[in-house]
Amino acid sequence: MTNVLLAVVVGLAAGAALRPVVVALAVPAGRPACSPRPAGPTVLRLLSSGCENCRGQLLDAPWWLPPAATAGAFAAVAAGDATGWYAAAQYWIAFLGTALLLVDSAVQRLPDALTAPAAVGTLVLLAGAAAEGEPGSLPRAVAVAVAAGVLFTAFALGSMGLGDAKLAVSLGALLGWRSWQAAWAGLVLAFTLGALFAVFLLLVQRRSRKSTLAFGPALIIGTLAVLATGP
Repeated sequence: MTNVLLAVVVGLAAGAALRPVVVALAVPAGRPACSPRPAGPTVLRLLSSGCENCRGQLLDAPWWLPPAATAGAFAAVAAGDATGWYAAAQYWIAFLGTALLLVDSAVQRLPDALTAPAAVGTLVLLAGAAAEGEPGSLPRAVAVAVAAGVLFTAFALGSMGLGDAKLAVSLGALLGWRSWQAAWAGLVLAFTLGALFAVFLLLVQRRSRKSTLAFGPALIIGTLAVLATGP
């Protein structure tokens, strides 16, 4: 319990530091960071851009959303049984994954500025875990990361974007380090959450059947859930 409470406190501080990043990157694809976002409904209308003209003003989301989301992600990691370098890799994904979740929910994009360090940092930390002899398998983590990247790249030829494929590399590595079962459970849970979210939006008439939905949040939430409670 103490670990979870400490993780919440650290997560709140980390989320507060993360807020300017979300502000800067929550812009539609093709627009530079910190440029004004057009008005209109989104799944989760977040923050305005951080450009000089906008001054990082809130739209209709509370200022505490990034800190609260990060604290929740850190608490999920602390609730699991990971220690050492592997725990650090999970916190790294919880940190950057929160920003990716918020940005993708707002503007349906997973920027390279976040997915690239997420992948590199995860693999470096897992290599550290392997060097220290922590329980897990680095070759399996790499194999799952490659398989996830290929699978989601194939999906990108359909309705998904390449951002999901880049994110899947780091999430796949994290799950693959634990077990093949964890990797499979994370994939199944992500698609289940994505389907439930799509049905919910259809029911409340916020999206049509032809609408494009952000899948990054389902990937991130599914991964953290499996890491906290799964095999």
